Amino acid sequence: MIRALISGELVAAPIERTSRNGRPYALARLSVPQGDEGRVFCSVIAFQDDAVARLLQLKAGASVSLAGALKVSTWQAKDGTTRPGLDLQADEVASTTPRPRKRKSRPDSPADGHSFDDLPGAGDLDWLGA
Repeated sequence: MIRALISGELVAAPIERTSRNGRPYALARLSVPQGDEGRVFCSVIAFQDDAVARLLQLKAGASVSLAGALKVSTWQAKDGTTRPGLDLQADEVASTTPRPRKRKSRPDSPADGHSFDDLPGAGDLDWLGA
């Protein structure tokens, strides 16, 4: 197997499945740009809890980078051409798509809140009183 880092877009929302021993895992399909040659599709499976949880938070169209063990293969298209195939067992998942967060109400914040209130250290500086 090859250790790889692949970036692309999710073709569809990831699917959660359960193994025979009761452990959850996730399946996804990634469209990876291949320069002037178009795109190649990568089948993704994740078993590690953190990777499964993060992958399942994403939706179709999300930009994502995945790291893990890569297997390269080929498959026969309907038009008879041979095309490359990628299968990745992902153990790391990164995305620019924000993770859903619950809003914490802060006693010193206005009722409508600010868009960056959930960032660590938000509100540490008093810009108006400085």
